[in-house]
Amino acid sequence: MRAFIFAATLAFCASPALAQDYRLQAAAASELQAMCGADSGQLWGASLCAPLIVVDQQTRQAWATQRAGAFTLTPNGGWVGVLPEGAPIANTTVDWAGTRWVMVIGPLPEDATSRRVLVAHEAWHRAQSSIGLAMQNANAAHLETERGRYLMRLELRALATAMLSNGRARRNAAKDALNFRMARLASFPQALTSEASLDRNEGLASYTGVRLGAGEQAHLFAARTLDDFDHHPSLARSYAYASGPAYGLLLDEFAPTWRTLLATWAPADLLVSPLRTEQLNARQLLRRAESYGGPQILIEERNRAETQRQLIAGLQTRFSGSRLELPLGQMQFEFDPNAVTPVEGLGTVYQTLTLRDVWGEFRAGGGALISPDFSRLTASQPGQDGLSGPGWNLSLASGYRISAPDPAGIVRPELIAPPPNAGRRSDN
Repeated sequence: MRAFIFAATLAFCASPALAQDYRLQAAAASELQAMCGADSGQLWGASLCAPLIVVDQQTRQAWATQRAGAFTLTPNGGWVGVLPEGAPIANTTVDWAGTRWVMVIGPLPEDATSRRVLVAHEAWHRAQSSIGLAMQNANAAHLETERGRYLMRLELRALATAMLSNGRARRNAAKDALNFRMARLASFPQALTSEASLDRNEGLASYTGVRLGAGEQAHLFAARTLDDFDHHPSLARSYAYASGPAYGLLLDEFAPTWRTLLATWAPADLLVSPLRTEQLNARQLLRRAESYGGPQILIEERNRAETQRQLIAGLQTRFSGSRLELPLGQMQFEFDPNAVTPVEGLGTVYQTLTLRDVWGEFRAGGGALISPDFSRLTASQPGQDGLSGPGWNLSLASGYRISAPDPAGIVRPELIAPPPNAGRRSDN
C-alpha cells in the first residue's frame, strides 16, 4: 500500500447500513463493467475495469465483486463481510487482501446516472498511475481569499453557461471562463502549480466520471454540478470536481486530441490556443464579469471574507495553545474535501478526517490541523490522558504512550522504553 493515501471523499457523511438485498451494489458493479467494456480503453489508453467494493462507513460492512478475506458469497452474487479495522474507508483506491479495489461508500445513489458517474470517477483514480498521471496532493489556499473566490465563481458560472449553450455562445462563454482563470493566476502566480495538480487529479477523474457515466446528458450533468458549487463554502480542495468535467467536455469539442498532450499542463491550458483566448485588461474583465453577476458575487465574497477573518483568528488561537502533536511519516489519510480551511502560517484545518500512522489512529469530527509540509498533525486542548479533546480522539498502537506536557503544553506519542533488564540472560 502506498505510504500516503490522500482519499478525497466525494460524500464523507454518516450513512445507514447497506441494504441487505445489495440491489444497488450489484447495479453499480454491472454499470462499471458495462462502461469500461464500452470504452475498451479508448478514452485514456487503459482499461477502467476493476473489482469494486462498497462499504458502510459506520458498520464497516462491505459488499465486493470478488472474494476477499473472510467474505462469504451471497445467493444473488457478490461477496459480503466486514472490512477489518485499519483498512481505510473512503471513495478511493484501496490495496487490501491482495487486490487493488475501487472503493465507494454506501449507500449508493438511487439515481443511475449519479451512481455511474461516481464509480467511473473512482475507477479512473485506480488507473491514473498506469496512464502517467500519478496522484498529486495540493491545496489551493488562494481560493479561500476574497479575490480568489470571486474570480473562481465567475469562472464556474461561465463554464456553466458554456455547458448549456451551443455554437458561438458556447465558445464565447468558454473564453470568458479562461479569461477569469487567467486573471486569477495573474493575481496569484504561485497558484499555478497547486491548481494544475488538482485539475489533473480530481478534475480529470470527475471529467471521466461524467463523460462515461452521464453519456448524452454529460453537459447538463456538468452544468448542474457547476451550479451546486456556486455558493460552496470551501473551494480550496473541491473546485476541480466542478470545473474538471466542463473543461474536459469543451476540450473534446475544440481540441479532440488533448488527452495525448497533457504532459504537465492543466487541461484548461490546452483550451487557450484553439479558442484564441487573449488576456483582458481590467476594464474589459469587469465588463465580462457583469454578464455573470460579478457585482453581487463581489458583495457576497466581501461579507464572507470578514467572517473568514474572524474564523481564521479563532483557529490560530485554538491551535497555538495546549495541544497534541502527532508526527506524520507513513500515514493513510481520509478527509472531506468540502470542509478544508487553509490557515496562513499554520497549515490546513480538516474538519472531518481519519488518519493512521505508526502510532495508531486519529479521528476528528471537529477539526484538526496538518502542517504545510504534511509532517505534523495538531489537535487542540487534549484531556489529561492526551487521547481525546474537543471533537477528536486518538487510539494508540501497542508500544506507545502519551508524553508528559512540555513547557508549551504540548504532548506527543512516544515509544514505551523496555524494562532495564529486558532481554538479559540470568546467570543462575
